[in-house]
Amino acid sequence: MKRIIAFSLILFIVYSLLLPVITRAVSIDELKQQINAKEQEIKQLEEEAAAYKKQLEDTQSQKNTLKNQISLIENRIAKLKNDISITSAKIDNTSLTIEELTLDIDEKQNEIDKRKDGLANMLQILYEYDQESLIELVLTKENFSEFLNQVHYLESVQQNVQKDLTAFLELKQQLEEQKAAAEKQRNDLYNLNNQLRSQKLIVDQQKREQNNFLSQTKGQEKQYQSLLDDTLKKQAEIQQEIYLLEDQINKALDPSTIPQSRAGVLAWPLGGVLTQSYGYTAYSKKLYAGGFHNGIDIASSYGEPIRAALSGTITAMGNCGNYAYGRWIAVKHENGLTTLYGHLSGYGAFRTGDTAKTGDIIGYEGSTGYSTGPHLHFGVYVTETFRVESMWYGLLPLGAHLDPMKYL
Repeated sequence: MKRIIAFSLILFIVYSLLLPVITRAVSIDELKQQINAKEQEIKQLEEEAAAYKKQLEDTQSQKNTLKNQISLIENRIAKLKNDISITSAKIDNTSLTIEELTLDIDEKQNEIDKRKDGLANMLQILYEYDQESLIELVLTKENFSEFLNQVHYLESVQQNVQKDLTAFLELKQQLEEQKAAAEKQRNDLYNLNNQLRSQKLIVDQQKREQNNFLSQTKGQEKQYQSLLDDTLKKQAEIQQEIYLLEDQINKALDPSTIPQSRAGVLAWPLGGVLTQSYGYTAYSKKLYAGGFHNGIDIASSYGEPIRAALSGTITAMGNCGNYAYGRWIAVKHENGLTTLYGHLSGYGAFRTGDTAKTGDIIGYEGSTGYSTGPHLHFGVYVTETFRVESMWYGLLPLGAHLDPMKYL
């Protein structure tokens, strides 16, 4: 009778372990299908993004006229709206993944609890048999063969206890891994929601810029060209001013205070093409006062996320309008370097005084300020020389600049 009861207990344990898997499998399968559908949607939207990027590049290369400028802004808005659709789809996909992981976690926890109960029951069976002496066990059996069968049964229960214990420990490890994955997905969801808000703000800014152009020029090409000429003249004067100010700072710099250069100290803030290097370049000699470029230019696509090159504190951010770096943000690092990110179309969720980690989105690629097309101006400065001055066109970052390529 005792053996029948023990066997019934084991059958009940096995059945109860399988039941949660059977009842929940349909729900998880449905989530997987929805996740796959969202991934296909994201893939299609990203293919459309490539087409918008090509359209923007074609518009950018056209002659600078009011009509083309308005067309350029409209194309940027269309591209940004596509980016918003991609981000929204990623938010939906991440939410579904979190839901799937939550079900998996509940399932694993339920399975662990059941296995704990099962182990307890089997250990109780072993304990009860262990209380009987060998002689008592032999005397209770009708023949020696039945006694041997009972011994074999007990050995089998012991082996199952060991197997279940191993499975229990594996389940616990899987549970911890799934909890960590769910936490990462929640963090990704938070970042995606911030990205979505920032992208919507950039669209609003582009619409205001379009209205501003039409308001200032009254829709007349002659008015636009006059405004453009005036802007270019002022841009050249400001570039000369920046060159002279930073030249004085560089001359006063103590070389011993420059942080040691080493490749890999900084991460690339944007995946794209290096369109201009640091120093005297063929392009800088035509465009900048003194012919010197105080950073590097990286181009990807309008509205692409710009990431912190290294963990640090947001020390300053500003907007120079149509001049200098346009919208910019500066991050101070613990290694004596400060990095500058210029020509942004918009900012991330960070504000002055916040701490950003390596890879965090701090802004978006744009073409604000003194820029001939969408790109990131990335500058590296000696922190102790870095400062911000208030100019008539906005806050201007200045300092002893270094070649970013020596730290990337």
